[in-house]
Amino acid sequence: MKKPLEGKVVCITGAGRGLGRALAERFSAQGASLVLGARTTPEIDELARSLGDAIAVQTDVRSSNECHRLVDAAMAEYDRLDIMVNNAGLAIYGPVEDMSENDIDLMIDTNVKGLIHGSIAAFKVMKAQRSGLILNISSIAGKLHLPNESVYGATKWAVNGFSGTLRLEAEKYGVKVTTVCPGGIDTPFWRAMDYYPFPDHVDPSRDFMQAAEVAESVVEVALKSDRYVIPELVMVPLIAPR
Repeated sequence: MKKPLEGKVVCITGAGRGLGRALAERFSAQGASLVLGARTTPEIDELARSLGDAIAVQTDVRSSNECHRLVDAAMAEYDRLDIMVNNAGLAIYGPVEDMSENDIDLMIDTNVKGLIHGSIAAFKVMKAQRSGLILNISSIAGKLHLPNESVYGATKWAVNGFSGTLRLEAEKYGVKVTTVCPGGIDTPFWRAMDYYPFPDHVDPSRDFMQAAEVAESVVEVALKSDRYVIPELVMVPLIAPR
């Protein structure tokens, strides 16, 4: 029996771990061919081998050339690109006065410029195809004002603004753009942090969403009809009062 996304080609940045890896696994389960991008190759090399119909391409999204090289690899291998998932991103939390110039540059270059580079590279191909879906992974931080997330939040507000405008420009070419704004996701990211920007009673492993759950909802967007677009997908964990 043919799977829903069989014959479709999906490119994912930041695919080595966390949500990116969960997305790759979910898209693969639906039959898609995958092009996996990340700065470190061992993780995506291993993932590509485990999934089968997938290739891994070392990609630093902060470089426009590398984002175009990632899309070029998809075209060289599969001769099309149906879905681009701009997932690569990072967060540095803390009081605004503690943000160093390097912290600021790193978040802006990765979360904003990297997503723009990936979107442009994909859109050029999809525009010529007259079809495609760009999924830009933002955050609930791009819709709220959260203490200790000043610069990170600013990058996600920028992502939402860019993605909304790209959607309007892309729709006349048959290309869809969806912005995904998840709340807290339980990934190794939280466990590696010394600083938690949430109350002591909140435990990410217990109270946050699972990456596989979020990935399932994102893939559902890709399974919808080409006759309409879902501009934005918002999901937040249901945290019971303590």
